[in-house]
Amino acid sequence: MSERHDVLIVGGGLVGASLAIALDRLGLDVGLLEASPAGELPAVFDQRNLSFAAATVNALTALGVMQKLAMAPGPIRRIHVSRAGDFGRVQLDAADYDRPWFGQVVVARDFGQALEARLQELPRLHRYRPMRFFGLGEVVDGHRQVRVADESGERVLQARLVVGADGTASGVREALGIEVDRHDFLQTLFVARVRSQRAPDGSAWERFTDTGPTALLPRGDRHFGCVHGVGRDQAEAVMALDDAAWLQRLQNALGWRAGRLLESGPRSAYPLIQVLARALAGQRTVLLGNAAQTIHPLGAQGFNLGLRDALTLAELLEDAGGDAGSDGLLQAYVARREEDRRQTVAFSGGLARLTSNPAPLLRPLRSLGLVAVQRASVQSMLVGGAMGFRGDVPRLCRGEAA
Repeated sequence: MSERHDVLIVGGGLVGASLAIALDRLGLDVGLLEASPAGELPAVFDQRNLSFAAATVNALTALGVMQKLAMAPGPIRRIHVSRAGDFGRVQLDAADYDRPWFGQVVVARDFGQALEARLQELPRLHRYRPMRFFGLGEVVDGHRQVRVADESGERVLQARLVVGADGTASGVREALGIEVDRHDFLQTLFVARVRSQRAPDGSAWERFTDTGPTALLPRGDRHFGCVHGVGRDQAEAVMALDDAAWLQRLQNALGWRAGRLLESGPRSAYPLIQVLARALAGQRTVLLGNAAQTIHPLGAQGFNLGLRDALTLAELLEDAGGDAGSDGLLQAYVARREEDRRQTVAFSGGLARLTSNPAPLLRPLRSLGLVAVQRASVQSMLVGGAMGFRGDVPRLCRGEAA
């Protein structure tokens, strides 16, 4: 049995689901391959906090996803950045740029439910779930063969374009034989919801240390989203802390900027390993999101970058018409994503290496850097990139109608 599509998306997570929604208005025959069964969200939609850049909010609003959120997002109106042991700090205020906020904080599970509600409104979308990706086959009559399996057994799907949006351990990337460059930061990031003496007021606090960043992000439910980086060798001990000791550890790292930390939800831990694909496309196949690049979460650019991948591809498909998987379209995609990808990876990875390096000689350089960022010209460049307006920005990110 064989089924043909214009586009087959492998992976129903953040980026894959967003791409399916973006493609619906183009009238293409789209298939979405999902590992999770109907009624269950993928594991990626957990209690972690997603920081949506302004460009991301623009696009997801145009696609009708932000309107589906059950909980109002938390606006980031002010950002305060400092590093333990260094002088200098960076303070940014959206009002100085005539904007109401730099971005918004959304709980991943809430976002997953909003995506699912929007996907259910797409009658043309063919959802294969639960179904596993097994491998790629030959190109026959302008369609790439895709081997998949469900409870009924193995079968073959075909698509003019296969999209690998299947995460860091991408099976599509492996099937293409694309190698990766890995960098282990030897850090583990803990994520939790915390309640403080002071309710969020739109301020985001980020504190760098030798073992990684610690941050409080304003959520929409009167709690903060907390992230806390520790050395890999400390991760088991930190996970074993009781709530009182965990909150005291966070308090020591952050100080009293948000008042006394009173309560914490469950902790989740994620090893921080950068994985960069050495190529983004193969014959009638393209990689997006974490399958293309899994980056350090410093600066909260991972999903924002992946969404811009998806929207750039959707825009090219809209403008090109005709063959969805042509060599020309894939070459155009790779060219358009080069600058944004390169700069974002350099920013997140470079900043992570610099801020966690304990070398004494780097302290004065970092401190001078924090002072320099307070200059208006440097701030404007930094803010524009952090808000998602870097490189060849997709139309929906610029706020143009869907």
